[in-house]
Amino acid sequence: MLAHLRRLQLKGGSGLNTGSALSYVHANHFTEAGGSRIQERVPQLLLLLLAGPSDDAYLQAANALVREGVLTFCVGASRADKAELEHIAFNPSLVYLMGDFSSLPDLPQQLIQPLTTYISGGVQEVPLTQPEGKRDILFLFDGSANVVGQFPTIRDFLYKIIEELDVKPEGTRVAIAQFSDDVKVESRFNDHQSKAEILNLLKRMKLKTGKSLNLGYALDYALRNIFVRSAGSRIEESVQQFLVLLVAGRSTDAVAGPANSLKQRGVIPFIFQAKNANPDELELIVPSPAFILVAESLPKIGDLQPQIVSLLKAAQSAGPVSGEKDVVFLIDGSEGVRSGFPLLKEFVQRVVESLDIGPDRVRVALVQYSDQPRSEFYLNSYMDQQGVINAIRRLTLLGGRIPNTGAALDFVLRNILTSSTGSRIAEGVPQLLIVLTAERSGDDVRGPSVVLKQGGAVPIGIGIGNADISEMQTISFIPDFAVAIPTFRELGTVQQVVSERVIQLNREELSTLKPVFLPSPSAGAGSKKDVVFLIDGSQNASPEFQHIRTLIERLVEYLDIGFDTTRVAVIQFSEDPKMEFPLNAHFSKDEVQSAVRRLRPKGGRQIYIGNALEYVLKNIFQRPLGSRIEEGVPQFLVLLSSGKSDDEVDDSAAELKQFGVAPITIARHTNQEELVKISLSPEYVFSVSTFRELPRLEQKLLTPITTLTSQQIQQILASAQYAPSVTESDAADIVFLIDSSDAVKADGIAHIRDFISRIVRRLNIGPSKVRIGVVQFSNDVFPEFYLKTHKSQSLVLDAIRRLRFKGGSPLNTGKALEFVARNLFVKSAGSRIEDGVPQHLVLFLGGKSQDDVSRHAQIISSSGIMSLGIGDRNIDRADLQTITNDPKMVFTVREFRELPNIEERVMFSFGTSGATPRPPSVEIVPPSRPEKKKADIVFLLDGSINFRRESFQEVLRFASEIVDTVYEEGDSIRVGLVQYNSDPTDEFFLKDYSTKRQIIDAINKVVYKGGRHANTKVGIQHLRLNHFVPGAGSRLDERVPQIAFVITGGKSVEDAQDASLALTQKGVKVFAIGVRNIDSEEVGKIASNSATAFRVGSVQELSELSETVLETLHDAMHETLCPGVTDVSKACNLEVILGFDGSRDQNVFVSQKGLESKVDTILNRISQMQRISCSGNQLPTVRVSVVANTPSGPVEAFDFAEYQPELFEKFRNMRSQHPYILTADTLKLYQNKFRQSSSPDSVKVVIHFTDGADGDLADLHRASEELRQEGKCQAS
Repeated sequence: MLAHLRRLQLKGGSGLNTGSALSYVHANHFTEAGGSRIQERVPQLLLLLLAGPSDDAYLQAANALVREGVLTFCVGASRADKAELEHIAFNPSLVYLMGDFSSLPDLPQQLIQPLTTYISGGVQEVPLTQPEGKRDILFLFDGSANVVGQFPTIRDFLYKIIEELDVKPEGTRVAIAQFSDDVKVESRFNDHQSKAEILNLLKRMKLKTGKSLNLGYALDYALRNIFVRSAGSRIEESVQQFLVLLVAGRSTDAVAGPANSLKQRGVIPFIFQAKNANPDELELIVPSPAFILVAESLPKIGDLQPQIVSLLKAAQSAGPVSGEKDVVFLIDGSEGVRSGFPLLKEFVQRVVESLDIGPDRVRVALVQYSDQPRSEFYLNSYMDQQGVINAIRRLTLLGGRIPNTGAALDFVLRNILTSSTGSRIAEGVPQLLIVLTAERSGDDVRGPSVVLKQGGAVPIGIGIGNADISEMQTISFIPDFAVAIPTFRELGTVQQVVSERVIQLNREELSTLKPVFLPSPSAGAGSKKDVVFLIDGSQNASPEFQHIRTLIERLVEYLDIGFDTTRVAVIQFSEDPKMEFPLNAHFSKDEVQSAVRRLRPKGGRQIYIGNALEYVLKNIFQRPLGSRIEEGVPQFLVLLSSGKSDDEVDDSAAELKQFGVAPITIARHTNQEELVKISLSPEYVFSVSTFRELPRLEQKLLTPITTLTSQQIQQILASAQYAPSVTESDAADIVFLIDSSDAVKADGIAHIRDFISRIVRRLNIGPSKVRIGVVQFSNDVFPEFYLKTHKSQSLVLDAIRRLRFKGGSPLNTGKALEFVARNLFVKSAGSRIEDGVPQHLVLFLGGKSQDDVSRHAQIISSSGIMSLGIGDRNIDRADLQTITNDPKMVFTVREFRELPNIEERVMFSFGTSGATPRPPSVEIVPPSRPEKKKADIVFLLDGSINFRRESFQEVLRFASEIVDTVYEEGDSIRVGLVQYNSDPTDEFFLKDYSTKRQIIDAINKVVYKGGRHANTKVGIQHLRLNHFVPGAGSRLDERVPQIAFVITGGKSVEDAQDASLALTQKGVKVFAIGVRNIDSEEVGKIASNSATAFRVGSVQELSELSETVLETLHDAMHETLCPGVTDVSKACNLEVILGFDGSRDQNVFVSQKGLESKVDTILNRISQMQRISCSGNQLPTVRVSVVANTPSGPVEAFDFAEYQPELFEKFRNMRSQHPYILTADTLKLYQNKFRQSSSPDSVKVVIHFTDGADGDLADLHRASEELRQEGKCQAS
C-alpha cells in the first residue's frame, strides 16, 4: 500500500467537485464489491483533504455516506471553507485546518485518538439545510406593571419564537427570565434543555409584577448569574451568546455600565422596544439601532416573530476582524506557574482563536520567561491560525525560580519586534504585547516598559495571584489596560475582554491614545501601605451590605497583605463608629478575608460621616493600632456610604487630609459636593445608584491604592484649597453637661431631658447658627453627642429623647469639666471657639462633687466659655459658684421637676449671642408644643422557655425603654401587660397606673413564668376579650389609639393569624416582634401589617430595634379615629383622583414627554396594590379617575373605576384639550367628585402633576386645606 501511495501523481484540473467525489467513493469504495466490510459492521472511515471550496453541491452525498455509517474526517488547507468541512465531517470537532499541507506531518498524532476510540453507531445525519449550530439565547423580558393585561400575548410570542429554534443540549440552549425591580429566573441554560420542556414551562409561566423597572440591574444580573458556566452557558467555550430583551418602560436605574459590560463579554443583544421604553437607553445596550425592533403595541408584537427568528438563525459571532497587527504573548514560565500552566495555554489559545491570523492580517509570536527568556515562536513562524494553535499546544513549562519581567520586556523589544523575525513595526502596524505573570518581578519593570512604549509597542499587563497590580499598570500602555485576577481559574472570565481589546486596538484607535509612564514601585517601601475601609453599616445600607463586603474581599485579593507590606483595617459606622479590626490585627490575606466575610451590618438610623472621620483619625491612623504614618507609609481611607451625612463633614475631612491621609469616597444617592470635600481630589469620588455596581469600580479603586506614593499624596493635598466655613451673627455653641449619678435617679434625668428639649425647641439650630453638644457624667464621663454631630433641630431633639439614666457614684464633676474642655470645646468636635463664636456650658448638678472642681473651672473660664449652673436642693452651691465664677449664673430648684420655672431665666442667660430671644421684661410668646399624645398600649410578652430567665429581663428592659421614650410630660398614655406561656397571666391592666414612673416600676417587678409552650393565639384572644375593653381601662370608645405589643421568642403552638386579625378588626394596631426561633413570615402573620412586623436574632439586638419600633409607634399614636365610625378597622376601599396641569404656552403632552409613561406607571401600580393599610389578608379595592381642569371647565378621561389597561387610551385622548390649569377651582373639582362618589367611607387620594400654580396662591391654599379637612375623617 505504501509503495502504491508513493507512486501517486497530481491529477490536475480547473474545478473542485467535492460532491461528485463523495458520491464516487460511496458508490465504488464503500461497497461489498469495492472490498468494504460495512455489512460486517467494521467501522468505515473516510479522510478527506481539501485545499479549496467545492464547485458543486455536496450535502446530499455527505448525508448518503452518513446514512451508510461512514465517518468522515476533513483536513482543510489554503482556501478550504471551514463551514463546508464541518457539514461534511461527522462531527465539527474532526475538522483540521492549516495554512498549507506542509503542516500535515503533525496531523497523525491528533487523529490517532478519535480513530482508535470510535465506536460504530455514533454518526448523525447532517440536515440538508444549514444547521443553526451552537448558541445560547437568554430571553429576558419586562415583567413589571408595564405589561399587566398583555402578559398572555408576550408568553405566546416567546412560545412561537422558541418553537422555531433547534433547542437541544448540543445545539441551541435557552434561558428565560423576567425582571422588574429585581430578576426572576424562570429557567437557566441547564434547567430545561429540550424544546418540549421549555415550551411546557412557558405555558405555566405567571407575570412577576413589580413596582419599578431596573434594567441596569437586570443586565448585570444576567451577566453574573446566567451567562456563566454554572448556569449552563457555554460562553467559556466560545459559543455565541444572545440576549433577546423585551422592554416596555423607562429604566429606573442606570443602564450604561452594565450595557458596556455586556458588550465587553461579547453578548449579542436584540431588543424589542414596546410602549414607553426609552430608545436612548436601549441604544446604549446594542451595537447599533438596527438591533432594536420596535413593536407598534404589545398586542401586535407577534408581527415581529418571523423577523427575530430569522435574525437568531442567521446571526453568527462576527468573524475575527482584527486588521493588521502583530501580537506577542510574553508569558511567565517560572515554577510558580506550574499548576496553572495548562489554563494559561488555554487562555492564549482562546485569544488566538478570536484573531484573524494571516500574513497580511494578524501575526502572533510567543515568548516564555522566568529568570531568562526563551522565544517559542516568532511573528513569521506561522501564518495560519491552526499553525499557531498547534504550537501553543506543544508548549512545555520553561521552569525557573524568579520571573524577571523587566529583562523579558527588553528581550521582546530587541529580539521579537524586529523586521527579521516578522514584525511590521517599521510599516506602522500596531505592535501589541500581552504580558501574563503570576509573581512580582525580580527586577525593575519601569525602565524597560518606558523604552518599549516609546518604541511603539502597546503592552497589556495581566496579573494573576501574587502578581503586583502596580507593576501591571506600570507595564501597560495606559493603567486601565491592566487586569488583575486572583487565580488562573478566572482567566476565562477576562478572555473575552482581552480579545476585544486586541481586536479594537487598530491604528485609528491607537492614534487617540498616549502612553502613561507611571513611577516604578520601589523595592520594599512601594508595597507598604495602610488601607482603612470605613463602611456604612446603617439600616439604609443593610439590604446591600453583602455587596460592600464582597468589594472589600475582592480588593484584598489583589493587595499584597503582610506585616511589612499592606495592612488593612475595617470600621463600620452609623450614628457611631464600630471598629471591626485595626491595622495590626491581621497580617495574611486569608485572615483579612475571613474577618471580612464575618462582617454584619451594625444597624442604626443615621449616618454620621463627620464623626466617623474624626474617629478613624484619632483611633485608627495611629501607631498603637498599627498605622505606619510616622514611617512615611501611604495612608488610604476608602469610605463607602449609603447617602448624605447627617452631620457636618467639613472640619473632620480637612483635618484628616491635613494629617496626610488619602480618602477615596464611594456613595450611593448623594451629591458630589460632600464627597469632594472628603476625597483626596475629585478624581477619587465615585457615585453609584446601587451597591450592586461596585464591581465596576474595582480597578479604579486599586489604581490609586497601588500607585500613589506618600510624596504624591502630599503634593495633591498641598494643592487643595479649603473654603472657610460661614458663621452667622446669631451663632452659639452650647454644651449641656448632665449629672447622671445615683443621686439624680432616673426620674431626675427624665425631667432634665424634657427641660433641655424645651430649651432646644426655642433655639435656632443649624451648622452656621446654634450647635448643641450633650455629655452625661457620674463617676465617669459619657459623651452623648458632639457640637458637630447634629445639624438640625429635629436631629438634636431625637438624640435628646434617647438619653438614658447612667447611674454611678461618687460624683466626679472636676473630671467631667476637664473632659468637656478637652473634647467638646475644641475645633475637632465642632466648636467654633477659634472663630469667636460664643461658647456656653450648661451644667446640671444633683449632688456634691468628690473631686476638685476649681482647677478645671478656671480652665473653662479662662478659655472664654460662659458657664451656667443648675442644681437641686442636694447640691453644694459653692461648687456651682466656683464653676460659673458668677453667682448670677447659678439657678437652683427644689426638685428637677420644677425646672420649667427657670426656663426664661436660662434663656436670657445666654446673653446677646442670638441664642436667646429677648430680656424677660419683653413679652415672649412660647413656641407651640407638639400635640399631647394619647394611647392605650398593652404588652403581650412570651414567658415560656423560648426566653430563659435572663433573656426575659432583656425583654422587660425593652418594654420599659419603649414606655420611657414615648411617654412625655403631659401625655395621656395607659399601659397594660400580659405574660403568657400555654395560658395568659395578667400582670396589670390599662386602668391600674396613671404615671410613667408607676408603669415602669410595675414592668420591672414582673416575674418570669417559664413553661414549655407558648400559645400566642390564646394570648392575643385574651387581650381582645379582657384588656381592650372599657372595664380594663381601654378608651377605644373615645377613639384613643389602641396598640398591642406582642414579643415572642418562638412559633406558637396554635396559629395566631386569625386571632390577630380579629384584634386588628376591633381597631387595635398589633406590633409583633419576633426574637430568635421564629421566622419573619410567622411574625408577619401576627402583625397588623408589614410596617409593624419586626424580627431580631437575639434579645441583645432588641435595643438596636427600638428606634425603628418607636418611629412606627409614633405614627400609630397620631392616627385619629373619626367620630361616628363604628368599625374602626382599616378601610380597604381606595378612590384615587389623578390630575395634572401644564404650561399655557405648550400642550403638556408635548412639553412633558414623560407624562404619559409616568401616568401609565402609576395607574398600573396602584391597580395592583398589595394589602397595605388593610386588615389581615384583605386586598384593597382601588377605583381611579383621571380628570383635569381647563379655563373653560373640567375634562374627564374616565370616572371612578377599577383600572384596566384599555382605559389608558381615554387618558391619551385628553391631548386634544389645552391648556390644563391648577387653581382653587381645580381642587374644588376634586372635592365635588369625592362628594358624589358611591363609596363615602373609602380612603381618598389625590395625585396631581404640576408645573406651578395658575391662580391666586392664597385661594389655592384655602382650597387645599378644605379638601384635606373634608378627607381627614374619611380616610384613616
